[in-house]
Amino acid sequence: MRILLAAAAFAALAAAPAFAQERSAEELAFREIYRELVEIDTSPSTGNCTRAAEAMAVRLRAAGFPESDLRVIVPEGRPDDGNLVAVIRGTSRRSLLLLAHIDVVDAKPEDWARDPFTLVEENGFFYGRGSADDKSMAAVFADMFINMRRENYRPRRTIRLALTCGEETSNRINGVDYILNHHREWIQADFAINEGAGGVLTEDGRPLMFNIQAGEKIHQVYTLEVTNPGGHSSRPVPENAIYHLARALDRVSDLTFPTELNPVTRAFFERMAPIVGGETGAAMARLSANPNDAQAAEFLSRDPSYNAMLRTTCVATQIDAGHAPNALPQRALATLSCRVMQSTTPEAVRDALAAAIDNPNVNVEIVRRRDGSSPPQLTREIMAPVERAVEALWPGTPIVPTMTVGATDGRFLNNAGIPTYGMSGVFAVPGEANAHGLNENVRVDSLYRAREFLNRIVRDYAR
Repeated sequence: MRILLAAAAFAALAAAPAFAQERSAEELAFREIYRELVEIDTSPSTGNCTRAAEAMAVRLRAAGFPESDLRVIVPEGRPDDGNLVAVIRGTSRRSLLLLAHIDVVDAKPEDWARDPFTLVEENGFFYGRGSADDKSMAAVFADMFINMRRENYRPRRTIRLALTCGEETSNRINGVDYILNHHREWIQADFAINEGAGGVLTEDGRPLMFNIQAGEKIHQVYTLEVTNPGGHSSRPVPENAIYHLARALDRVSDLTFPTELNPVTRAFFERMAPIVGGETGAAMARLSANPNDAQAAEFLSRDPSYNAMLRTTCVATQIDAGHAPNALPQRALATLSCRVMQSTTPEAVRDALAAAIDNPNVNVEIVRRRDGSSPPQLTREIMAPVERAVEALWPGTPIVPTMTVGATDGRFLNNAGIPTYGMSGVFAVPGEANAHGLNENVRVDSLYRAREFLNRIVRDYAR
């Protein structure tokens, strides 16, 4: 098996771009792991996570991992939703979890400039579905485990690895949730490192800030539904389900939830103030000093990104109404995507929506209720290794805590009592990676540097 792997790696390296040959042998071996992961389709429509999990298991076995220290976990009845877990055992009772998801969103090859399931290195970027989200971290962690095993690394803190499926879509079994409920011993840890934040570059490629993510909003879906008897369209009546729903949506569009700062978002605005400067920076400084400064909050809310960090948001994303072109609608349904602040319950948002709509004909319902979690604390134990690594790799770059306004699998771990922090170490210009979109990419140099960063902090934590 090792001979076959070596031959495959050699063939892949021979086919790599000429400039990639300047990389070290270890970096090129990492690139081959990364290539293999990207080129295994793990999308929900046409892909298979179990193939990717088993491919990484083959590599770990070849590095010397015994069967007792690795396992492919496949949920019963879902053969395509497999996950890989592995462990490097330490000498103390403490433990650390490295988490990355191996599933990706769908990608239609006909829409892309390059085949989404072929890793392409071009003009200083890697292209491919999952090249950024999240097979970059999955490859780094798999490569790290292989190197640690081969060097017979013996940490004080046990290091656990979980490469999981089901993070991107709700029609799959979520690997983290499944393992917590059925095989928790494989991922139980004092804390976890996950996706959720990276580094920000200026337009000319200079490091602007290093972000560390602590906590995230809840993605909670709601429906607004109106039903009535309907009838023939030749006899219109005032009680029209579509009109009731339209007026309800208009009121939702005007609804603004109150400002809510937590320790992470307050620190974000405080540290961002001198970086941003100008009127925006001044508003950030005022708000971080006084969370009740309504004028500062209103000014910052004009920016969609800052607004999302300041409060719960709800937006209409789908409408389904009527059943025939010549009939009065018997039913009208709208879907709202709400990103709920951690200190707010889904029920409180439902009640606020109902109060704003103020129409008993409109029924507001919670779809698949989700629990929120408290943001994990950025203690010295967590921050000191990050500070040392950032200063070594990006000297003078400020570290800015942030809250994810989307969602990651960290929500399951935080709720299970495992504090989870997002710190990929991948630097990019905002919006550049286009994760989930066409021609997803990551800077080549950024990924190799992130690999070095993650190796540094994991070894630091594990000492």
